[in-house]
Amino acid sequence: MAGERATERLLHDAVIVVPGIMGSVLREVKSGKRLWGVRKLFQYSARTHEDRMRALSVSAEERAGDTGRIEASGLLDIADWLPGLGGAQPYNQLVQELRQAAVDPGAVLPFPYDWRLSVEYNGALLADAARRHLKAWRDHAAHRHHLARHPEAGSARILFVAHSMGGLLVRELLYRGDLRHDIRAVMTIGTPFSGSVKAAVMLNSGKGGPLLLPPAVLRDVAPTMPGLYDLLPAYRALDDGHDTRLPVVDDIVGLGGVREMAEATVSWRTTRQDTPLPGHVTVVGLGKKTLQSYRMRAGTAVGQRFMPVRDRGDDRVLLDAEGRRRTEDGMGDGTVYQFAARPTRGATEPITVFQDHTALARSRTVIDQARGMLRGLSRPDELGAVLGNGTFALDVPEWAEPDAPFAIEVSGWDGSCDLRCTVREVSGRDEVLYPDLTPVPGEEGKLVAACVAGRPGLYEIEVVGGVEPVIQLVLVAAAEQPA
Repeated sequence: MAGERATERLLHDAVIVVPGIMGSVLREVKSGKRLWGVRKLFQYSARTHEDRMRALSVSAEERAGDTGRIEASGLLDIADWLPGLGGAQPYNQLVQELRQAAVDPGAVLPFPYDWRLSVEYNGALLADAARRHLKAWRDHAAHRHHLARHPEAGSARILFVAHSMGGLLVRELLYRGDLRHDIRAVMTIGTPFSGSVKAAVMLNSGKGGPLLLPPAVLRDVAPTMPGLYDLLPAYRALDDGHDTRLPVVDDIVGLGGVREMAEATVSWRTTRQDTPLPGHVTVVGLGKKTLQSYRMRAGTAVGQRFMPVRDRGDDRVLLDAEGRRRTEDGMGDGTVYQFAARPTRGATEPITVFQDHTALARSRTVIDQARGMLRGLSRPDELGAVLGNGTFALDVPEWAEPDAPFAIEVSGWDGSCDLRCTVREVSGRDEVLYPDLTPVPGEEGKLVAACVAGRPGLYEIEVVGGVEPVIQLVLVAAAEQPA
């Protein structure tokens, strides 16, 4: 029986898996129709996709607390794609392996939530769900059996495994004081503690981005989502040409945001930012081209993959010999700048994983680490032989058009193994392509391949070569004309 694994120093804690933004299936309560986490994405017409986006818009009634129109029915179980934020990956494997590793599958609770709404609102729901789950698990027969065999263990506590926005929900729970003494540890995976420039670009209605939808759709929908405001940069990300500064309420309004919601999110992030997380294990994604700052140009937010270099003594921006600002590319996971994924208080040395933001929760390294925490382990080197020590990076565009070649780039290859690239359509067509990666002359460690997808769909790019697979989603769809 599962309890026999206790000889391996297995903890008997309750485990709660909190997904990130876009990580929960959303359905319309009245019709039962899935609005997010929809299969056969490739069948969508532009009009159907537009209708879905408008259905995800948050009404004034929903923001006021009347949230019965849409419900979160489960964790994402199939890949999906949102204009502006990109792809989202399922959580099936993470939940399944945690259930296998726990004292009993009943110890593990997936917590879906309506990610369109604010972190403050969803954090309160998480607190209630966590309290109920902890009580139910302490009353569970498997928990009582474990305590009968190991009375020194004491009552179970909670272990949170939280991806992306999910880490902000856990921080909200702790800020409220809920269950603070009942939490053993928190593992955050690519959580934007200081926000994401990608959210600012999306709030700006995707101007300058791929026109997979008429711009008017995003202009109408994005500013209604409180959850998107809570992901806005909370660090010096706004570039004025001389220095970078923290975006304030007027800057958020300038992006296209609603003043009332901008004021709410600025107040919220100011009061929560120093909340400590007990037993915190931080996973940070690396190896991806990531927006780290942005500047405004004629009302359009232009994302930048660099930050200014500062003097460590007086914090001033350093200049080069020609008097120009020195900049550096700090990289990240494609969505979250690596330093924005670290908490402002109580930060420990992060575990770095070379994966795309949405793929982090599917990473072998991350799943092994989460399983290891059920044995009281907090660092990868405590696990013994850990998979996923590769450092090569995969770069592909967020979207491409049918019958048009797009580039697949791999960097950091040390030549010690052969790399294999597979491109799979994951939303229903089951199309599989095998593009050849070839070295780039004069660029050490870099390989490229050209891939052509003949039909629309959502494609997963996977590169394997003696280390953990690196994966990323690409949407193949025809662009819309500007509205």
